[in-house]
Amino acid sequence: MQKTFVTADIHGHFQVLKDTLNANGFDPDCLSHHLMVLGDLFDRGSESFKVYQYLKNLYDEGKASIVLGNHDLFMLEFLEGKDARTAFNVIHNGFDKTLESFTGMSVNKTMTDFSALRKKVIRVAPKLYDFLNTLPLYIEHENVIFTHGGIDFSNPEWKNTPRETLVWNYQDQLTPPENKTVVVGHDRTALIRMRKAKARTLDKNDKRLFEPIHEHNVWYIDSFVEFSKRLNVVIFTFENPLR
Repeated sequence: MQKTFVTADIHGHFQVLKDTLNANGFDPDCLSHHLMVLGDLFDRGSESFKVYQYLKNLYDEGKASIVLGNHDLFMLEFLEGKDARTAFNVIHNGFDKTLESFTGMSVNKTMTDFSALRKKVIRVAPKLYDFLNTLPLYIEHENVIFTHGGIDFSNPEWKNTPRETLVWNYQDQLTPPENKTVVVGHDRTALIRMRKAKARTLDKNDKRLFEPIHEHNVWYIDSFVEFSKRLNVVIFTFENPLR
């Protein structure tokens, strides 16, 4: 039997990740423990490089599985030289924090040429592009599907959903599964609760807002870490081990 610890949307918060995994009993040296990360390793937090190093090591050792998130896609776009997209993500999505973490260089939000930063990132993380570019969009194991954004189960061909659509989808707005469990990140649980309550303000002191939501065969686990300073973990026990 394998105990799989599932978390999502780390967003450059390495210490929060380590503290959360320790608090939930995850032991990377235990052969029956496995970590599942539902994307969004980067942006907003100041420790994206440490997050990458830690998870890449676990991944290479077969102790972690990771699916691609939309913020991981931002890093791919940066490495592919898409500077207009990168400039947008620096201004609006916290990608400046990621670049500063990887390079140790200051990033001005008015920058439009990222060639020097790109060279530095490639130098310190030469395997980063291939690692991200080969991450799956979903992992289906036994009766559970893990993905970052959302799957439209009204579409029998959902496995052919384009990459950009799958990582940006919001499961709460799509047809849920009938005979499987789905676990997603991306959609912050606090905002899901606010939408349902038609609330306009977010009380950061109400810790219940950030807890996982389980309804209609779907687990939502994005904890809004940059605001809550916590990560959610749900644990599954599988008869057949991942990887």
